[in-house]
Amino acid sequence: MLEYPEIKHLANQLQDAIPGKTIDIVSFPGMVRNFVFSEETQPVFRERLHGKTFDHVESCGNHLYLFTKEGPVLAIGDTGGKLLLTPSNKPIPKKFDLRLTFTDGTTLTMSVQMWGFIRAYAAAADAIAHQEAVLQEARDPLDHKVTRRNFLKWLRAWEEAPKINAKKFIISRKYITGLGNGYTQDILWHARLHPRRKMDSLDDEEAMHLLDAIQLVTIQAVQANGRTTERDLYDQPGDYEVLMGRATLGTTCPACDDEIIKFSFEGGACYICPSCQPDPRITG
Repeated sequence: MLEYPEIKHLANQLQDAIPGKTIDIVSFPGMVRNFVFSEETQPVFRERLHGKTFDHVESCGNHLYLFTKEGPVLAIGDTGGKLLLTPSNKPIPKKFDLRLTFTDGTTLTMSVQMWGFIRAYAAAADAIAHQEAVLQEARDPLDHKVTRRNFLKWLRAWEEAPKINAKKFIISRKYITGLGNGYTQDILWHARLHPRRKMDSLDDEEAMHLLDAIQLVTIQAVQANGRTTERDLYDQPGDYEVLMGRATLGTTCPACDDEIIKFSFEGGACYICPSCQPDPRITG
């Protein structure tokens, strides 16, 4: 899945590439799939984007917003897959869920894996309202207001803390937005927390270590243009190598001599070091 760091990188690439490009062809076959979500009919989607010229690009969490000079906004988010910009002399992907071909011959395609959110808002105000809703639900992990003090104050007043584990806290946008299972493993390892740890069980130092880990991993991944397992606008991989993941299963923990293990929890795989991240069911 494309998460905060990948979306940030794509937003930067798009901002460099598409302002001034005018849309000549709009195709949205993904709308007929069960897991590509949009509220517009295909004729409305095409009408809102055809002939429009892109102005600028913004990101928010794991969402992209491509604003046009005329008002409509293309929004893409909560998605896995590839967003590719293909020059006129190269073939576009055979399968795609969104295609925009520009008057200069270049083509932007989105190929969704698993599920995706793709919308054509009628006006910039609608896209801005969606951004505000995203940030009302949870915060940008690198926002200047996301501090240790503010986090601790929020956590101690959070009524759900006794019921929510550390993994679910990150992936379900309870405090920060844009991060999912792809980065959660490394975050929890840096924080030395087991995914099952309940949030109300964290003392102040552990809670601060968790926030520090969230921001550390996010910054490192943004600087690396995302993970090596994800592709950018030009089909190039990122440079962030995950420490805890499928590729490191069975290898030695970077901090000790124990072996990285895997188990299923909260709807996905977890990769941990059992020594650095003790199971609360065993340690109490």
